[in-house]
Amino acid sequence: MYFDKIYKLQTGVSLKISTFALQELIANAITGQKFPELKSIRSTTDLHDYLSIIVCDGVEGLIDRRQRWLDHKIKTTLTAGHPVSFHSFCNLFWRNLDEDDPDGDEWHQLMASDQFYLQLTILLNKLRIVERSLLQRKDIASDLFLSST
Repeated sequence: MYFDKIYKLQTGVSLKISTFALQELIANAITGQKFPELKSIRSTTDLHDYLSIIVCDGVEGLIDRRQRWLDHKIKTTLTAGHPVSFHSFCNLFWRNLDEDDPDGDEWHQLMASDQFYLQLTILLNKLRIVERSLLQRKDIASDLFLSST
């Protein structure tokens, strides 16, 4: 599974894992805001807080199958086509083996896959590159300031 690309489950549900919040965090770090928050991301699991799920197609069927585990807020968000936090979406599939709904089985397989972990690792490496670049730029700026006095 690749981030920011639509993936279709066998049940007909199309979804994507969005990195929009992470992209915003990087943009804010570059403009000088939220740099400490960027530095606080230390592992691939820390990235989960910045991922969201957008269900593009098949939301009605997903809602019908997951009705017992949906609260009103998530149902409204999914129906409107808005992003749901990664954690909230994962909570819809609370067991690995789901006899009632193959969405749960497939979701857990995707989250446990090497491909998902690889995508998280690549994303974390990109963050480290941004962080190092920002630190170097900061050092250069302070050096320029000190040399002008």
